[in-house]
Amino acid sequence: MIMESNKIPQSQHFTTTWIAPGVCAAVGSEGGAAISNAGLIDLGGQVVVYDTFLTLQAARDLRALSEAVFGQPPRMVINSHYHNDHIWGNQVFLPEAQIISTSQTYQLITTAGGEEYQYYSANSKQRLQSLQAQLQETRDPEQRRQIKMWLSYYAGLLETLPTLEISLPTVTFEHALGLHGTQRSARLNVFDGAHTGSDTVLLLPQDGIVFMSDLLFVETHPYLPDGNPFLMLNVLQELSKSDAEYFVPGHGPVGTLQDLEKMIYYIEYCLEEASNLLDGNGTLEERINGLQVPNEFKNWGLSQFYQANIRFLCLGLNEE
Repeated sequence: MIMESNKIPQSQHFTTTWIAPGVCAAVGSEGGAAISNAGLIDLGGQVVVYDTFLTLQAARDLRALSEAVFGQPPRMVINSHYHNDHIWGNQVFLPEAQIISTSQTYQLITTAGGEEYQYYSANSKQRLQSLQAQLQETRDPEQRRQIKMWLSYYAGLLETLPTLEISLPTVTFEHALGLHGTQRSARLNVFDGAHTGSDTVLLLPQDGIVFMSDLLFVETHPYLPDGNPFLMLNVLQELSKSDAEYFVPGHGPVGTLQDLEKMIYYIEYCLEEASNLLDGNGTLEERINGLQVPNEFKNWGLSQFYQANIRFLCLGLNEE
């Protein structure tokens, strides 16, 4: 721990897990407006933020945490990939910080990311009202839990959107990048096409820690349709051979090697399930809609992604 726990600023949007001195995982809280996870890393002389959450209000709390614990705002922001729940807090760290991403992530923020911004600007209010009506009609505890998560998502967006500016990376790189301070070094490694067109992990070799963003979900259904499941398996298998002890996911609590193995199993299970569905009776959509989440994944968050993942995999396998 860097300081006494009772002196660390608390946030309704995330909880802090200190993995090593100067290395913090900020894990999105249920009911908060962070939605995803982020990280603070003190290299010595400068602080790095890895991802910046969905909303400005959650990002402001992350900046306040850095200033309270390290005595300074972050000087570098790493955007792991272009999805809005990981980068829309960027502006909170300006003008002090440089925003760093791969060149492809920069392009995706301006293209697909721009489409995301237009969609949520036009539809967030309506989606929030629809979810509020669903919550009143739903009695199933798990469905209510999922609806409440999306209520936090859209309520957070409605608070953020009036003053949101999509802040683009100011430094881009291609394959790998080293970051060095007086206390530790970090390495950014790039994996293309696995979760999105370009995903960056942050490795801390001296500490045995890897920040993986959405290349790993812990106790949470991953989102596969924007990437390639076979490339995702390759990434997970490669990183599982590293010497790291802790793996910080994009969603869910800080994980271990066992959590990488669970996600490998999940993807392999979904691929087999999709293959079996292609040989069934009735229309493919009817078979997918009839799916139930398997018991081993029943208590995982974001359960609505299960059918979306199977549908995406069925379409991919059907084209082969």
